[in-house]
Order: sequence, then C-alpha cells, then structure tokens
Amino acid sequence: MALVGLPRVDRLHMADLTLPASHPRAAEGTCSVFAYVVHHPDGPVLVDTGVGAGNELIDRLYQPRTWDVVERLAEVGVDARDVVTVVLSHLHFDHCGQQTRLAAPVVVQADEVAAAALPRFTVPEWARVPADRLRTVTGDAELAEGVRLLHTPGHTPGHQSVLVEGGGERLLLVGQCAYTAAELAAGQVPVGDAHDPSWHPAATASVERLRALQPTVALFAHDASFFPLPAAPVDHRSP
Repeated sequence: MALVGLPRVDRLHMADLTLPASHPRAAEGTCSVFAYVVHHPDGPVLVDTGVGAGNELIDRLYQPRTWDVVERLAEVGVDARDVVTVVLSHLHFDHCGQQTRLAAPVVVQADEVAAAALPRFTVPEWARVPADRLRTVTGDAELAEGVRLLHTPGHTPGHQSVLVEGGGERLLLVGQCAYTAAELAAGQVPVGDAHDPSWHPAATASVERLRALQPTVALFAHDASFFPLPAAPVDHRSP
C-alpha cells in the first residue's frame, strides 16, 4: 500500500536505568530507554524492544525500571500480534531485551550478529535473537515502502538507524548512533562511544551521514528531545 505523507510514529517509554559509576555517562545519573512504532499501511513496525527481565547482573548494575512492550504497544492502539516486523538498532541489552515477547520477524544487521558472537563480549552486553525469527541484512536495505534501514556502525559494528520518508519529509529514528539531539546537532560522537577505539572512525562517519540527510525530525533511543524542532506531526507519547 502506498504511503501518503509520513506515517504516524509513537514513542514508547520502555525503561529507566540508573547508570553505574563505571559508565562513561555516569554523571548524568539516569538514562531513559525509548522504542518506536511506525504505523505503516502494511502493518506496524517496531524499532527496538527495551530491557528484558531476569538478568541478575543487569538488575544489579542498572537497577532498571521497565515497562512491558505488549502493554506499551496497546497504549498506542497496537495489538502486539499485529506487529509485522521488529527492527533492532543493535543488540545491547537495553534495546532488544523484550523481543521474545513478540512473534514478528526480527531484522538485524549481519555485522551485529557476528559481533554479538565474539567471545570478548558477555551475554549481558549482547543479546541473542531466536534463529527462527532472525532476518539479517547487510548494509542499507528497504524494509517497506518509505521505510529504509541505514547501516550506521560505530556504537556497535552493526548498528542501524531507520529512515521513514513520505510527502517530501524525512523522519529519522537515530537509535544510538547519536545519543542526544545536542550531540547530533554538533556532529559529536556520543560520549563513551565507540566501545572499541577502532570503531571511532565509523562512528564519526555515521553521525555525519545522518546529519547530511537533513531530516525533518530525528528521534533518539535515549533522548526525548527532537532534532531539529519538528516540522511534521509526530506522536511521542511517553506515559
């Protein structure tokens, strides 16, 4: 079904984390975690799934206050069973922890899946996706009409952002390629990124790439601010 203008996008407030002293952004104290649902004519697309439950290390380090993804979807009028695709920006615990609550295919960059299997990383840092639901892509890819995945490595090797286009406007779901609107505006790689110094050039290039897109509005995984001020109607409910 053809798009007419930008589809509605809802922000889902999935968790609040307390940042441990070892975290590079510890001075900020807490961190909110957001997912997004794109109300596409072909069916809802969910971008990221928040923090899961039952990991002792995560619970101790981050003391997460979490919300259920199925309930959050219902609050914006979406039955979780109707979600046609789950896109994971990356496989850190705070972005994919509840993907097992859904039945839809899960789309991840192939580079991200490979990185998650490296022995240098622990399970709490990188989460696994059930093989029968996993769909990998390599590089940029069209997900649906007007919805495109952008390979934006740096924060992780296979990080991806989501670009939604319609009616001459562009809505960008940044993920964690840039942590805040202010950092994207300044062309700044997020504080503490990339996790491996060898990833830093890719992180810088990805931030510049997103800035060059000149989106009508950009939304973030850990920042409730907009970049720039929204010129298009966007629902960003965060109950």
